[in-house]
Amino acid sequence: MFSSTEKMVDVGGFPIPVDQADTFRTMREEMATAAAEVLQTFCVKVERKVVDDILGEGVVGYASDGEEEARVSLDPFEVSAMHVAQERGKLLEYILAANGLPYAYYEQQKQAVQTNKG
Repeated sequence: MFSSTEKMVDVGGFPIPVDQADTFRTMREEMATAAAEVLQTFCVKVERKVVDDILGEGVVGYASDGEEEARVSLDPFEVSAMHVAQERGKLLEYILAANGLPYAYYEQQKQAVQTNKG
């Protein structure tokens, strides 16, 4: 992983090696934006907020009743996993799987969101 002598900097509450911090910071913001865009397709409200004391900040989508529909954290592991999924054109599938949501449910919620907007 990281050597104990490597200089670290805090990025979103996570210690990141100084020489990787700018890259991680950029990727983290890109993945936050991409995740929000995906969540907006099937959630009536999407916000970026602290989701957990350990995982820190994330992007959360809500159903029409105000209940949490889906979330992704912006921790180093999840940011990296989302980045790979996005490169493969599978970010939606990743977010659905990470939240235990079947594709059929996504389609149903997507239709409901579109109906309410239109």
